[in-house]
Amino acid sequence: MIWQCPHCKEPLNLQQRSWCCDNGHNFDQAKEGYVNLLPVQHKRSREPGDSAEMLNARRRFLEGGHYQPLVDAICAQLRAGVVSKSAPVLLDIGCGEGYYARQIAGNDWPADLIYGIDIAKAGVRLAAKKQPQAQFAVASSFHLPVADASVDAVMRVFAPGPAEELARVLKPGGVLLDVSPGPNHLWSLKSRLYDTPQQHSVPAAIAGFTPESEMRCEFPLDIDGVEAVTDFLTMTPFAWKGNNQARQQLEAETSLQLEADFLLRRMTRNQDP
Repeated sequence: MIWQCPHCKEPLNLQQRSWCCDNGHNFDQAKEGYVNLLPVQHKRSREPGDSAEMLNARRRFLEGGHYQPLVDAICAQLRAGVVSKSAPVLLDIGCGEGYYARQIAGNDWPADLIYGIDIAKAGVRLAAKKQPQAQFAVASSFHLPVADASVDAVMRVFAPGPAEELARVLKPGGVLLDVSPGPNHLWSLKSRLYDTPQQHSVPAAIAGFTPESEMRCEFPLDIDGVEAVTDFLTMTPFAWKGNNQARQQLEAETSLQLEADFLLRRMTRNQDP
């Protein structure tokens, strides 16, 4: 197990549905199988992260296969990164409701070697219920409750976090797959919502890592049906902002023709000096 105590950094072991460290800190395992490792001082609100409404909308939308080209690209990049490793451990940072972790497990990655963290308890609960073989925890991506050099691969899709934490939890030579919006992601949607829409900026290099591969994943995003349109708008944070009248017009649409644009960067953690 890779979990460590968020208070004292000692390893956590599961004992009768409670994760315990040698210093007496205990964290009960929820009935769904996840554990909450988010100390109150790391919470920015009572229920941080995406709301249950947004998470359920995202789950329904993604399970409709709308982002399948991105799933295929993620799986290919991860396979290429760990091809020489046996029984690689994967950490999904910002796992949300666990959609990408489930897809990766469906592409021959052992589910019991997949771990996921998210600051939204509602998302982690959904992820754990859908994928009981994997391990999920409520946690901050800025203070990972993960042991040093304990994982072979880290994936983060639109998730923030400091480079130091990524390097700390990865083994030397371990793989980081960073997925961010490409410059044209949902550009036509932005153009309807904002008077002066801005392209997504190019992400900065990540200190302590050597670039291995960079690819754009672009595809038309055709959304058909009132329920799919509603779920898409509900799960998209910036769709809640911008021109209110334009938002209302979008909500009345029965289909949307948009563009998806993602940037996938695969890199390896530098060896220790």
